Amino acid sequence: MSTEKSNLKTFLKDNLNFSSHEGKALAKLILSISDASIEISQNTRRAGLTNILGSANSINVQGEDVQKLDLIANEILLKFLKNDSGCGGYASEELEKPEFFNNEDSSFFVVADPLDGSSNIDVNMPIGTIFGIIRKTVPEKSGFIRSGRYYIASGYILYGPSTLLVIAFNNNVNEFTLDPLENKFYLSDENINVPISGETYSINEGNFDSWSSPIKKWAESRKNSFNELKKSSSLRYVGSLVADAHRTLKKGGIFVYPADKKNPNGKLRLMYEANPYALIFESANGSSSNGEVSILDIEPENFHQRTPLILGSKINVQSFLSVKTTNKKNIIKQKRIFPWNELSISKMRSESKKTILEFSKELNVEQSTVRKWESGIIKPNKKNREKLDDYLLKNFPKLINNPFEN
Repeated sequence: MSTEKSNLKTFLKDNLNFSSHEGKALAKLILSISDASIEISQNTRRAGLTNILGSANSINVQGEDVQKLDLIANEILLKFLKNDSGCGGYASEELEKPEFFNNEDSSFFVVADPLDGSSNIDVNMPIGTIFGIIRKTVPEKSGFIRSGRYYIASGYILYGPSTLLVIAFNNNVNEFTLDPLENKFYLSDENINVPISGETYSINEGNFDSWSSPIKKWAESRKNSFNELKKSSSLRYVGSLVADAHRTLKKGGIFVYPADKKNPNGKLRLMYEANPYALIFESANGSSSNGEVSILDIEPENFHQRTPLILGSKINVQSFLSVKTTNKKNIIKQKRIFPWNELSISKMRSESKKTILEFSKELNVEQSTVRKWESGIIKPNKKNREKLDDYLLKNFPKLINNPFEN
């Protein structure tokens, strides 16, 4: 591997604030997840030789058949996270309830789908691991049940011809490729941005008869030259969220898994599938939606909550929503909303040389609200995030690409 490429450890050291406990803990946690993924990758590559393919003859909390590799991947993640002092708990598709760790100094919770696309395992199709890292604000179960705005980082590992790690933090998305000779991840694509539009669409047309009329109308429009691209689109669908979303992230277009008659609330899980991908796509200048609002703005009611999921290029998602709903909000002109936290808010106030009183008056909020933001007790709501965005864009345009930088 060329020494010109940063390995993951070096990249994290260069791009996270190692002068803070949180920065170091986040880097260490990302490395723990990457180490777990290497072990999972090794298992998937030898699956046909070690009798770990096929059903485990059990049903998970979702009512779905569990594959042997599902359980193995879950146990591997659990092992690595339990031994990471920065992780206070872990919740996944395979666990009915979150598992808490006795790590007193922990700063984060991790949510994951340990092995997405398990129905593709026995035919050697792409599969992957999806994860989200949530800042730990309370130690109880409610600390997991947070909107996507509380996710400080998210990512996925794609086990394909190469093993890829794609991760979003600090409003940037970067891709790393595993060198199997060294068992290290090296930077292979940085500052990924979703193309503004794309020619491919990804949806399971086998569910056509179960869709609502607007969804059917949209799908039919992809096949003619009367759509927003002025030409017919190409259908690409693997049936693995990791594979379909990765192609959409890199090449543009749209991924759609709508609600239907069988799954009126959607099929994909909000906490450990939709939220991680929404953070990735929005950090990469793409869009996410459940058909009404950004995925990141959904307040979950339970850990295994399901949702419709739309991801992709801004123009493609805009077109879908104009057919799907009567909401004509122009996503393309939307300002990007940063994942504001106590560090970035404190930094911006410090840079502006404002007291809490002065800062609160400029934002038209209570002093106590600013204090709670900066202490991490509460997160800004959508309206206040937009105020913070406006303030940043007006006064500190150099911080736009990375509001967490030193």
